[in-house]
Amino acid sequence: MKSFSIVGAGRLGTVLGAALVRRGWTAAAIVDKDALAARESRRIIGQGKVLPYRPGLSPEGRDGTVGLGDVIIIAVPDDAVGRVAAGLARAGLSWAGRFVFHTSGLLPARVLEPLRKRGARIASVHPVQSFPRKDAPASIFRGITWGVEGDPAAVAAAEEMVRSLRGNVLLLSEKDKPLYHAACSLASNAMIALEWTASVMLGAAGIGEKAAAGMLFPLVQGTLQNVNNLGLEKALTGPILRGDVAAVRKHLEALRDDPHARGVYLVMGKQILRLAEKSGLPAGRVTALKRLLEGG
Repeated sequence: MKSFSIVGAGRLGTVLGAALVRRGWTAAAIVDKDALAARESRRIIGQGKVLPYRPGLSPEGRDGTVGLGDVIIIAVPDDAVGRVAAGLARAGLSWAGRFVFHTSGLLPARVLEPLRKRGARIASVHPVQSFPRKDAPASIFRGITWGVEGDPAAVAAAEEMVRSLRGNVLLLSEKDKPLYHAACSLASNAMIALEWTASVMLGAAGIGEKAAAGMLFPLVQGTLQNVNNLGLEKALTGPILRGDVAAVRKHLEALRDDPHARGVYLVMGKQILRLAEKSGLPAGRVTALKRLLEGG
């Protein structure tokens, strides 16, 4: 099981295809309705025939088309996965013995049911990582976790793929996928929104965007390193952890004219307080800070 095709020439599909090739896999095809995007992905991946996506691909060996390989990875937006699966199922291909994965962190494997009915073994295989560009290095997969759910045989095949990329497998149940995906989205995207909010606050203090980024990046980088080295509780610092009610009150006063940033501060402050309480903040300080943060 070392040949594959990518359906969806976006960032994830392209980076994943290129990484698999660098780990000794063979790319059979890159399939996308956008020929330009598919050719760009082919250039980055370095292998594979570019095929236009249409419901009902030409059968293997006819009209010059090539086989799709052992593994077909559907890396398209969530709202297109079901349609793509149904279209592929109508293709004149033999699906028996093939593995079909989709990369959604939210959708269950069963959205690929049309292909399972044709003999494919199906799974959802979601990397807990962000992909800001199509030419990211293969090392982006090293050490990350993949959420996997589906048919037992397909899950075993997905585990083999993840191991070849030096990743770790987290076996999921279908019912847990929405919570899992919400957590991943919050950890990644909310952090960016939080840093943007902090840069807006610095802008109000007369600090330019470039200077703000220069200030905040080392702080965030250092914090993440502390989390990695020490764990979440021990990495926490700041006035709430210290129980400094006066400092928090001054922060809130400074944010009176920015209700959006103030709202973010209050929401995050309450979460920080929960962690500080867990870390041993005295009950009296917890009560005083809770009253301040809930009072707004």
